[in-house]
Order: sequence, then C-alpha cells, then structure tokens
Amino acid sequence: MKKYNVSETAKELGVTRQTLHNWIRKNWVTPKRDYRNYPVFTLEDVKKIKDWRNALREL
Repeated sequence: MKKYNVSETAKELGVTRQTLHNWIRKNWVTPKRDYRNYPVFTLEDVKKIKDWRNALREL
C-alpha cells in the first residue's frame, strides 16, 4: 500500500505542509508513523481528511 509523506499529502489536499503539521499538532488528523517516526498517510487517510474538510465547509 502506498504511503504519502507530509509534502505529498499536503499537495494532494491543496494545503501547505505547515497547515498539515498544525492539524496534526491539534490532533485534528492522526497520521501513522514510519520506521523513522515520520508521519505518513495512506490513500484512505487522505480521503478521510478530504471528507472531513468537505463536511466542515457545509456547516
């Protein structure tokens, strides 16, 4: 299964790396961790984040 790093995930979501780091710090999104303890996301994670953002926009 493909894993995306923070830069790739941010690009896919159309946000900056810093925005994604802020979301992680605030526990709004929870990444998995690789062997170096770096945050990584799966395609399913990216889809869930997109759904979450769309739900917020509808409020």
